[in-house]
Amino acid sequence: MSNLAILPREDTPHHNVAKKGHKRFARQNKRGSMERYIDNQPIIDMLARIAETGRTHFHADGVWEVCLCAIILTINPHCKTEKILEALPHGDKALDECDVLNTMANLGYFARPAECSVKDIDTRLLPGIFIPSKGLAYIVLGKDSDGALQYYNPRSKTISLTPPERNTNGKVWFFQNFDENRPATSKFMRAGSGHTWFRALLGRFKGTFAQVLVAGFILNIIALATPLFIMLVYDRVIAAGSIGTLPMLSLGAFIAIGFEWQLRRIRSRGLSWLAGRLDNIVGNRIFAHLISLTPDLIEKASVAAQIARIKTFESVRDFFSGSVFLSLLETPFVVISIAAIALIAGPLVFVPLFMILGYIALFAYIRSRVKVAIRLAAKTSSARQQFSIETFEKLECIRGHGLNAKWQEKFRHLSGREMMAHFHLGWLGVVAETVAHSLNIIAAVATIGFGVHMIWAGAISSGALVATMILVWRVVTPFYSLCTMVPRLEQLRNSIRQVNDLMDIDTEAQEAKSTSRLTQIKGKISFQNVSFQYEEDSDLVFKDLSFNADAGDVVAITGGGGTGKSTILKLVKSMHRANTGQIMIDGFDIRQLDTPDLRRKIAYVPKAPHFFDGSVLENLRLANLMADQDEIIKALELANAWEDVQALKDGLNTIIGAHEKIVITNSLASRLSLARAYIHPSNIMLIDDLSNSLLSGKTGLNLKSYIARARGKRTILLCTYREDYMKLADTIVALKDDGSSVCGARDVILPQLNSRTGEAA
Repeated sequence: MSNLAILPREDTPHHNVAKKGHKRFARQNKRGSMERYIDNQPIIDMLARIAETGRTHFHADGVWEVCLCAIILTINPHCKTEKILEALPHGDKALDECDVLNTMANLGYFARPAECSVKDIDTRLLPGIFIPSKGLAYIVLGKDSDGALQYYNPRSKTISLTPPERNTNGKVWFFQNFDENRPATSKFMRAGSGHTWFRALLGRFKGTFAQVLVAGFILNIIALATPLFIMLVYDRVIAAGSIGTLPMLSLGAFIAIGFEWQLRRIRSRGLSWLAGRLDNIVGNRIFAHLISLTPDLIEKASVAAQIARIKTFESVRDFFSGSVFLSLLETPFVVISIAAIALIAGPLVFVPLFMILGYIALFAYIRSRVKVAIRLAAKTSSARQQFSIETFEKLECIRGHGLNAKWQEKFRHLSGREMMAHFHLGWLGVVAETVAHSLNIIAAVATIGFGVHMIWAGAISSGALVATMILVWRVVTPFYSLCTMVPRLEQLRNSIRQVNDLMDIDTEAQEAKSTSRLTQIKGKISFQNVSFQYEEDSDLVFKDLSFNADAGDVVAITGGGGTGKSTILKLVKSMHRANTGQIMIDGFDIRQLDTPDLRRKIAYVPKAPHFFDGSVLENLRLANLMADQDEIIKALELANAWEDVQALKDGLNTIIGAHEKIVITNSLASRLSLARAYIHPSNIMLIDDLSNSLLSGKTGLNLKSYIARARGKRTILLCTYREDYMKLADTIVALKDDGSSVCGARDVILPQLNSRTGEAA
């Protein structure tokens, strides 16, 4: 295999052409902002290069593909092809409008649409993608030196002063750099507003909330028609025997019911949209935030805890689409019903007022008890879930040691504790519902009792009493619902608090703002008195570890199981943080470097390789988006995997990963992982323990040959216990069971290891 495919390299001829083209266009741009498009070479180069990477859904002559590359190069002439490849959506279908917008969003651009004709476009916002109501999209570049609009035709790849389509009415998309401090949910904006993350998010939907509240206000006004209708029927129709007024009253009631139905329909649609939109936004943000946190935070939490975090918002979604939120919306408008009772029945208004005080007292008491009960229920549920996951992870070991009965007994204990905690929580809910129902009955009895005396006294009519009874029910029903839903409300509060706490944790990208990026890593690595432990109360994996590797050196890391060989590689890749000491790359402490950027610049062969749902080709290209098929085949040949890949059903296009239809062997997975590291354009390569069968066969022979060729060009850290591989190293790091280590040149350390082995024998 050629060095071009397996060793770090400088820019390819394509990149040189693109860079020269960018410089030429930058010079031309001084004469006119749009003259750079007289020569289309950068666009053509970018389209060709993306197509060469094997993306079946990317067509170099597709209108949306050309528009995408053209708009990117207009906004940022120095954008690298790799960034576009990273931003492109995954899938097999050709690009469309949505894909282009998503790609621009992934590149960090905010898109804003406008419905207008070409002549009405605000040229200050250009360039933009114009989509005619009939016809194909094209780019509106801006004005030339003479003040005339210029257009870029994606089909002919030419610039002109006339629109490519006759229809000049449609929609235009403008793009601008996304400022992460601009959204109300950003830490910068929340520091000024004092809002939590979730409260700031709800601000996006203030229009929907206003619509729902206005609908609720009008609904409560219209709802007065029903008790008034009944009161008039009793007093004007039944009591007076005037049947002629009934049709007019009935017509008015039916009209009111129609308006009420329509308003409730509008409100229900608004609340359903709000619940669905919130669920989508928050669910995506939680997931994105979780996978962006530092590995230390992610790995310390169990799988059950991570799943619980993602499912946290389900209770919030159910709240906005359920009866509890409707009750909250109705609560402020009970003032209307109370005012109506005061006008109709006078002193009877004190009955619902006293009942409201009773509901408030009940709510406060039950909530104080539920707060404790719900925390206990959550802890017991989490303990049972974690035990269940641990059981399935260790099922073979449990069976092997005959622990089935003990495990079932422990599960029964955890399940019983969870059941009792939920029983107590449910019992509090039943108590709240029972007492609240009793308050409802008391309100009805008190209204009728006092109302009858007022009828006898001639203060109100019988129709007024019936109407008052209906209005009293309207007043107390929202408070009744709130009291019966105390556990759900407390769960909602806890869920929102968890979401806010999670979103307040800085992601790696946010932490990287205060760090630096290395343009190119040369490969010098230094450990200075490094100590590491996984948990604060656990033993040190190793302590005071120190060694140096110059750029291009080969370092062999050896030691028994659990001595920290893999941990050293993860520390270099910044998957863990050292407790004490310094880890330097090219003279920089890795804590001062952009962690995600550093990881992308280091090739890594883990002990247990993982693949994503996709083809073999797509999984290999994760290491090098710009690798062509010849380079990939050469890497597979070097890893001794090419013949096995060819034997798969669809060769390089065979789907593997999380949902694979083809199950690959562990041996092939390790070899594919090794091939992925070969094509990685990095000056540092980390190789964890490979199986002895691989190292003893052709894969191992090729690896030895590769290490010999890469010496001086690529720094390689290799975990191994085999002497033949340690002989290839410049430096050996020997880890001991007690956390100490011996490090030094191969000629010094290897004889010491051999002598110890002889003594042990």
